[in-house]
Amino acid sequence: MTKARILCWLLTAPLVPLWAQSFPVNSFELPNGLKVILAPSDDVQAAAVCLYHMRGARNESADSRGVSYLYQFLMFDGNENLEPYDHVLFVNKMGGTVSGRVNYDNAFFYEVLPAQEINVALWLESERLRSLRLEDANIDFHKNQVFSRINRLWESSQSFKAQTWVSAKVFEGSPYETPLYGDLNKIRSLSNERIRENYSHFSNLAGILLIIAGKFDNSELRASINKFFQDLPPGRRPVGPAFNAYPPRKSQVLKNWVVPGLKEHFVVYGLKAPAKIGYNFMYFDFLRYYLTDPRISRLEHILNTVNKLDVRIESDFTDNMESNCLIIQISTPRRINLEKAKYVIEKEFQALGNTLLGHNDLRTVRSLMEIDFLKSMVSLEDRCLSIGEFYHMFSELNFFDVQLRRLRRITSYDVLESAKKHLVRENQVVLNVYGE
Repeated sequence: MTKARILCWLLTAPLVPLWAQSFPVNSFELPNGLKVILAPSDDVQAAAVCLYHMRGARNESADSRGVSYLYQFLMFDGNENLEPYDHVLFVNKMGGTVSGRVNYDNAFFYEVLPAQEINVALWLESERLRSLRLEDANIDFHKNQVFSRINRLWESSQSFKAQTWVSAKVFEGSPYETPLYGDLNKIRSLSNERIRENYSHFSNLAGILLIIAGKFDNSELRASINKFFQDLPPGRRPVGPAFNAYPPRKSQVLKNWVVPGLKEHFVVYGLKAPAKIGYNFMYFDFLRYYLTDPRISRLEHILNTVNKLDVRIESDFTDNMESNCLIIQISTPRRINLEKAKYVIEKEFQALGNTLLGHNDLRTVRSLMEIDFLKSMVSLEDRCLSIGEFYHMFSELNFFDVQLRRLRRITSYDVLESAKKHLVRENQVVLNVYGE
């Protein structure tokens, strides 16, 4: 881990002075219920305009799952004053970027562009809220596209199929059990009228945050926000359940699949992880870094460097507010190596739950986590997303100081307690996939 510690020191040294103090964040609310959050920063010549929707796939009923997922494509299909993808072209011609996504708990759409063009982004977002094009032809096109893309993955990738099954088992009984896109067999049969009807809830102003970060004149910006957004129909405060953290699993799920013609055997581990709203989320995130981050991966070290097993290690981690899942996949053409790898991993999980992590490892992982956090704050869109999520979960704006302080206070005892709860067999879903 020596190289990783040197890397951490080199990267952290120039970043710390930039973030010795948090950046200011303030907010106000328009009469129609739209909450505006401003995060000014004069050290850049760009601005990010973001719409954070406090709704996602988890807010859909069981028979309409997949409706919100379609919005991340329909949002760029034009409106009353714009043709499809004009929105993207306008921003790109200014040297900016535009993107968006729908998740289980929220949705996030943004433009990052030169600071002097901020009014263009405000106009584009207000037009999208005011008159999004939800015509049958557009909706049908994207439903077919989603069906085709997911179906191809399902048919061509055994890993995709396995990880989808593991994720569903990990999240069984929670809003995250069903994929974001819903039931593949129902995607194309979703009612277009239901999709239009749901958009009125999705675009409810009282459930949206307008977040702007970067360089701007405060008084001019407020005038522009009033100009473009104050005449939008008022929103009604959404009524929904408060976030609740789901506990770890109580019993292991172990399943074997035999797939004819499979060239590589693999095993998929699904570990139920803490909710982002939970205080212990950061402690498990530390374990994720320690075990799977390519820069310092403990699994890479013990499986391939120490034991010479020559296995391929892949991992993925969800980004949910009430519960999460760490997926670890180990693949190899040699089944004997896979069985040895499973034994080594089991022993490593047990060791992490019984032994305090050394000071050097603690400092190395914590430094990498801090580096990544600080780097994300340099990105204006990531800064906006962090502000939105923190406000959504805790109704507070000062996320930066809170997160950085908690990160720097992680101890070996915190990591040990997290390992005791989340690396145990009872909290695992394990799927062995063998070739015939």
